[in-house]
Amino acid sequence: MGSVSDYADRGIARLAMKADLSRTFARSRPARSIWNRHLRQRLAQAEDDPPIPQCAVRLYERSDCHVGLVIDGHWERGLGNWDLSCPATILLSTGKITTTPGCVAEGLEEL
Repeated sequence: MGSVSDYADRGIARLAMKADLSRTFARSRPARSIWNRHLRQRLAQAEDDPPIPQCAVRLYERSDCHVGLVIDGHWERGLGNWDLSCPATILLSTGKITTTPGCVAEGLEEL
């Protein structure tokens, strides 16, 4: 069993990783375009200050990059989250945009 400081350290590391992914998203015009298209398709009305992607994932079977932000895919409205068993478009921490066939075909975990 880990100590409280171990859990705190992991939490801080996760926040730092998400902050880094947010900066990568802010610098990627193509990723913002894909995300904005997703929002237009799923929101009843456009917002002046749209939300940014929140779902960070780890891709277990990729050798080049292991974490990214989901920017498009199948949105489960009832659950208010992505259905990661379906194909998804992911902005990797390297800035590359990729697709995944879903967690059924590829190891994928929400962080």
